[in-house]
Amino acid sequence: MNTTTDKKQVRILLEILSRKGVEDIVISPGSRNAPLIIGAARNEKFRKHVVVDERSAAFMGLGIAQQTGKPVALVCTSGTAVLNYAPAIAEAYYQQQPLIVLTADRPPEAIDQDDSQTLRQDGIYANYIKYSVTLPTEISVPEDEYYVVREVNQAVNAAMRPPYGPVHINIPLREPLSGISSDTESPRIIEGGNPRKILPEEEIAGLSGILSSASRVMLLASFGRYDKKLSEALETFAQLPQVVLLTENISNIRAKGAITTIDKLLSSIPEGREQTYAPDLLVTFGGSLVSKMIKQFIKSYPPKEHWNINQGPFLVDTFRALTRQIDATPSYLLGRMAEQATAKNAAEYSQLWHKLEEEAEAAKQKYIDSIPWSDLKAFSVLLPEIPAGTALQLSNGTPVRYAQLFRCNQFATVNSNRGVSGIDGAVSTAVGAAVANPGRDTLLITGDMGFLYDSNGLAIHDIPPALKIVVMKNGGGNIFRFLKGTSQLPELERYFETVQDVNVEALAQAGGFEYFKAENETALREALPLFLGSEGKSLLEIETPRCENDKILRNYFKQ
Repeated sequence: MNTTTDKKQVRILLEILSRKGVEDIVISPGSRNAPLIIGAARNEKFRKHVVVDERSAAFMGLGIAQQTGKPVALVCTSGTAVLNYAPAIAEAYYQQQPLIVLTADRPPEAIDQDDSQTLRQDGIYANYIKYSVTLPTEISVPEDEYYVVREVNQAVNAAMRPPYGPVHINIPLREPLSGISSDTESPRIIEGGNPRKILPEEEIAGLSGILSSASRVMLLASFGRYDKKLSEALETFAQLPQVVLLTENISNIRAKGAITTIDKLLSSIPEGREQTYAPDLLVTFGGSLVSKMIKQFIKSYPPKEHWNINQGPFLVDTFRALTRQIDATPSYLLGRMAEQATAKNAAEYSQLWHKLEEEAEAAKQKYIDSIPWSDLKAFSVLLPEIPAGTALQLSNGTPVRYAQLFRCNQFATVNSNRGVSGIDGAVSTAVGAAVANPGRDTLLITGDMGFLYDSNGLAIHDIPPALKIVVMKNGGGNIFRFLKGTSQLPELERYFETVQDVNVEALAQAGGFEYFKAENETALREALPLFLGSEGKSLLEIETPRCENDKILRNYFKQ
């Protein structure tokens, strides 16, 4: 006879999650969440992942959702454990990832009464959550059960309604917490639907006509999931002479004709000719951009029209030139427009950008061949050697920025936590990505400070052997040497870079990773085949000079 928790509201909750497609649950230990743990652990339909640190647990869940596109549940106990979820929930909100956040809570009579592990959890994530509800402490009357069924259905539907995002279900529980029951539940399932925004034919025709008649059209893609239909539509647009398609590698666009190294090109535009490269019509989609250069370029040379394709609740006017926000999915709208758009006679806008790309690539290679050992040199050696089909994860700070200077066409996916763009959680997110695809290599490139910040991610149980980590060790937060506001301050080293010698090897060994190290180009070329060919989880430390990287990169853009 199968047994589970005796808390009926928890049984209903878990049954609805299972029947609505939740397959992965990331659990952090606790006592108040014992009913949730018992119910999940004894349900064979769930894949359970146990992570002690709630911050790591939430980022791991984010990594799984990021790769699968399916909702992932998080389970934690009451008190500060709930607050430790916050960074990953905020990232999931702006990255549009479906997390189902389940927080155990003390009963209402214990709140603000100096009881242990107790704080105000109702609505605690209000600013970055799609939906939030606190369930009844007990099911005493039929109306309580009705409320639980309705609210759990609504929460999961909200998480999976475009744009996807995190939802919070708070569950107050009274003792005893470890009771067992053989009762089962068959709650009513309420389908929420996944509405597809359909635009009137005349509106699509009008938009296609404007694009076809414009002489300089720029399609600009920022971060997003791979979408085959979207990539096919964009490839069609990229063949039009009046259209240039600019993508960042974390956009996961796979389209022939796309230009993927935006900063490299912008820094190559001849002085005085900037307006020639500026678009008349700008079409944007995806999340936030990595490139500050493209933001400044568009702001300095604003288009006559800027369309943003976005189903979110806010007007996104990044360039302060927005003229139309279109409530549709990019794959649907651009797919329909690609069927109708036509070439503009005598337009040379695409050719102009592609010629610049060839010149910039040649100049980049010539410069890299001439520079000494540095982060830029290391990336030029590392990235081309990573095997095709690898899922690449990039931490914030300098790694995600360096990667934008190189063509990364061989990767299955390229992801970075660019929703809020913090350095927290990169290791744990990469672990989640590896867990989601155990048969595929996952490689994280992170800085030493980001690695140290999320070193608890190394302690997650059952990290797949296909996970590999590259740590760029340059002695601190090198990003602050690139920022104009901090690079010249006397407080730079102590208060911004926080210069320190991170013991990467000791952390790797503590996490059970096979360890490799490179301190120069020759050593890196020798270490890469061993590191990439390792059968187990492995880590490569690449040490570069702290005070040279910013100068070399600045000179690169000056070239």
